[in-house]
Amino acid sequence: VEGDNMEPEFYEGDNIVVNPHKKQEHNNYVVVCNAERETTLKQLKKYGEASVLHPLNPKYDDIELIKDGGHRLIGVVVEKKRSY
Repeated sequence: VEGDNMEPEFYEGDNIVVNPHKKQEHNNYVVVCNAERETTLKQLKKYGEASVLHPLNPKYDDIELIKDGGHRLIGVVVEKKRSY
């Protein structure tokens, strides 16, 4: 994990395990690749037909997922590992 956009659940340096085959559901933590091939970890929020990538840190804004907007789901987070 890089950055602070998912604090307090995920911190910089945490390691996550992602399952690319798990069905993404409302409130799952997901890894997504954008059109610029940058990856991001966010919480998936589903509101009917609309989906939003939600950072837990209130300093950051939600990202609305637009059909054919260039975002591709990498997988759903299934485990977090933290070193102390």
